Amino acid sequence: MESKKSGYKVLIVSVIIVAFIAGVLLYLRPMELSDLVNEDQQISITWNEIGIRNGEPYIDSESYNDVTEEQKLNMIELFQQYTYKRSLATPFSDGSLSELGEELIYVFVYEDSELVNSVCISDVDTMSVNDRTYVVRNASGLIQDILHIIDN
Repeated sequence: MESKKSGYKVLIVSVIIVAFIAGVLLYLRPMELSDLVNEDQQISITWNEIGIRNGEPYIDSESYNDVTEEQKLNMIELFQQYTYKRSLATPFSDGSLSELGEELIYVFVYEDSELVNSVCISDVDTMSVNDRTYVVRNASGLIQDILHIIDN
């Protein structure tokens, strides 16, 4: 009788551990950047470079409000190559980036003039999506690829 109770306890603890691990893996799974924009939406982009020039701080900024259909489709295709992940701090974040890096790119997605997604990507592999902070790999490369699409 005692060994049956012990067996049930082991089974229950095992199920809890497996459920916890599955939950963590599901929570940390990569999400598709391409899910944030579709062909029917409009995109606006702002790029910022922050640094020191001749001992003085500077911010260079460029806005791209007239993204063509071809550029938008190229960006959607580019976004299909990138994923982002939650961190343990994501649910408690307010979307602010603690480390800005030297380059930031903002992607604003509109549907019928209403903002539906706001994305800020920093070249230090962090990004903010709709007021939550996430991790993205090779953010610097992503920023350069976006600029390449927009400048052509």
